[in-house]
Amino acid sequence: MKLFESLPERDEKWSGRGFMLPAAIFISIALICSAIFPREDIHIFINNFHTEYLDALMKGWTFLGDGAYVLIIIALFLFIRLRFFFIVFSSYAISGILSQILKRTLFSGIPRPVKYFELNNIEYNLYLVPGVDIHSWYSFPSGHTATAFGVFFGISLFLRSELLQLLCFVAAAGVGYSRIYLSEHFLVDVAGGAIIGMASAILSYWWLRRYRTSWMDKPVHRI
Repeated sequence: MKLFESLPERDEKWSGRGFMLPAAIFISIALICSAIFPREDIHIFINNFHTEYLDALMKGWTFLGDGAYVLIIIALFLFIRLRFFFIVFSSYAISGILSQILKRTLFSGIPRPVKYFELNNIEYNLYLVPGVDIHSWYSFPSGHTATAFGVFFGISLFLRSELLQLLCFVAAAGVGYSRIYLSEHFLVDVAGGAIIGMASAILSYWWLRRYRTSWMDKPVHRI
């Protein structure tokens, strides 16, 4: 059974429906909640749910949005099709660049949860996962979430199985949740990162599928 789609013609819609629908619901709920409730209330609510098992799981899961580890996943597509590699790599690059530009220009003064609670004298002792290096600034958007949604949505766009596309969404959403669980970001930061990541993947897919050179549809070792 083939896992990957053939490249669609230009007038066909992309795949990825198994990712897009749950992602749209996830982002919509996150944005609505962030508009209705104060960010600290949402964060306290999520922070109340923690276990040793989740501590270990979230500390590991968050690395799926870390650049060094994501590049290993991306490199595997060199041995499947170069076109797939370029789509996923450009999704990773664009989402990373956009999130860092936004972090350090328009939203440079936004504190992360622990710093936010400190600055606003909020009397609540956040549960912090042992061994996690907590950052103070550049909260919006979540770079890990942008990377995860860019890469895993990019992968889902050429997967044949909607179940596998859904698993890609679970992987990306898990990274977003891990950033909140570890008190590195607020829910709105994660929603912003998810939007940036998905927009980057769509842009990369739309642009690179236009080029129909035969070598791009071969693995690197067959060129």
